[in-house]
Amino acid sequence: MLVQTKALPRVLTFGEAKYYIFSLTFVSLAVFFPWLAHQFNIAGQIFLPMHIFVMAAGFLFGWRIGLAVGVLSPLLSYSLTQMPVAVLLPQVVLELAIYGIVIGLLREKSFNIWISLLSAMILGRAARILFILVLAPAMNLWQFIAISWPGIILQLALLPVIVSWAQKFVLSKDETGKV
Repeated sequence: MLVQTKALPRVLTFGEAKYYIFSLTFVSLAVFFPWLAHQFNIAGQIFLPMHIFVMAAGFLFGWRIGLAVGVLSPLLSYSLTQMPVAVLLPQVVLELAIYGIVIGLLREKSFNIWISLLSAMILGRAARILFILVLAPAMNLWQFIAISWPGIILQLALLPVIVSWAQKFVLSKDETGKV
């Protein structure tokens, strides 16, 4: 069953106040939920809660906010909570930045949530795998791939629902249509 969504608001640009408000909101959510998960001993590397908010921001508001949230979230999270750990921080920043850019660009080209989401997930993961192969070959690549399956499934299940729900609060009454 495909999730039917309304037309998205126009893409926000750096000169608009909304850009900063939405960026800060999604960065805050992307920092808070992984912290909350760790309070209940739920590993972030398994469930990937930060990824969900980065991709939602990119899809809802375009690549600029997706990139900002993708870069700022892990950096702020690390500065406040030391998560993700320092050795993984560059990988996470790269992966989340790619997620935010790709899903935002595809959204701007009017691709639906499924194409945008799957493309972002594949390209973000590929960038991180390439990073590991080139700059951190001692890391266990198989463990990185195997550990995150629950998070990938969670993203596929939750992101279309989150985007559909968030659009109800973002769209004005005169914006209609389908994505």
